[in-house]
Amino acid sequence: MIVVIPAFCEDHLSDALRALHRCTPPTREVAVLIIVNESENASKEIQQKNQACLLSIQQVIPTFQQHVLHMKLPPKKAGVGLARKIGMDEAVRVFEAHHQDGIIICYDADCRCDENYLQAIEHFYQDTQNNLGLVHYEHELHGPNHDAILNYELYLRYYTNALRVCGYPHALQTLGSCITVRSSAYQKQGGMNTKKAGEDFYFIHKTIPLKGIGEINRTTIYPSDRVSDRVPFGTGHAIGKYLENEADYYSVYHPSTFEPLRAVNANLKSLYQEQKFNPSELPPCLSAFYQENNFEEALSKIFAQSGSYSNFLDRYYQWWDAFRVLKYVHFARDHFFGSVSLQSAMEWLHLQLPDLQLSQKDQLAQLISMREYDRTNTFYIR
Repeated sequence: MIVVIPAFCEDHLSDALRALHRCTPPTREVAVLIIVNESENASKEIQQKNQACLLSIQQVIPTFQQHVLHMKLPPKKAGVGLARKIGMDEAVRVFEAHHQDGIIICYDADCRCDENYLQAIEHFYQDTQNNLGLVHYEHELHGPNHDAILNYELYLRYYTNALRVCGYPHALQTLGSCITVRSSAYQKQGGMNTKKAGEDFYFIHKTIPLKGIGEINRTTIYPSDRVSDRVPFGTGHAIGKYLENEADYYSVYHPSTFEPLRAVNANLKSLYQEQKFNPSELPPCLSAFYQENNFEEALSKIFAQSGSYSNFLDRYYQWWDAFRVLKYVHFARDHFFGSVSLQSAMEWLHLQLPDLQLSQKDQLAQLISMREYDRTNTFYIR
């Protein structure tokens, strides 16, 4: 098992490493690979911060093997995607040199983890069918950004559970610090991309055709609640936006956005059997989205290339991948339904999932309930 940690101007890397090295050792050998990185044209201030970061690593007494790479990255590509890819590719090289199909673990330089973190990951991969595992996460809630991160995590869990309610089979959380992947699956998928933001989203969903993807809910990772302007979206960016305009930022996708997807996903068997598509029978928002995205033409090709219902589903959801779902959700928000308050969204979700106790108005109680619900209802793509 190789833990890959991209680090850029990190103030809390030593804390993240201490949490990792406090983990109970699994039976597999473990190595930690830290990629301290900066652009080739980085300012003196950034270079100095990274030098301080390198010094902080030396203050940590490692339990497991620990290696550090200090990388100067091309300005056009410098970012977390390339840094993560360098580390994960190096992990593959090490595994291949030892003829092993090891486990690559993504960990962030501002995270903490439970002491059974490595053991729980190892346990997940004892099933040889498993290709990618996503560790249960709970953001830190003790800092000055308490309200912002609480709202943001509620939004993340609302969106994922809303997709699951409407029967979307690939509704996964996509935080980079939650990713673990088998080396062979990483290679089949084509490796990590070099995007400066959203690399985790694209990597996870590109891996879905391999199947064997599930949640690792026997342990927890604790991402930071820090504000960040490094990337145009993600946790740090969202917290910053919330703090700028608390009143407006935390409205979320209207529940009516998801209802059309529920109806469509529930009727796929009939669609395959009849092989007839009538857009006039669809809700206006979905009909308009289909028209804008040439769905009818795509569906004809899917029918022609599908020799069985199982094959049809695979091809259908290759078109309706997570990125297209997100495009649809934005389309429905911008042209049809607008947004609603997070509280209204929680009330709707409670009606869909009565076991999920969200009737209370206190958002911290709602988040605790959602965390427990997500932990006990493990999601898996077979």
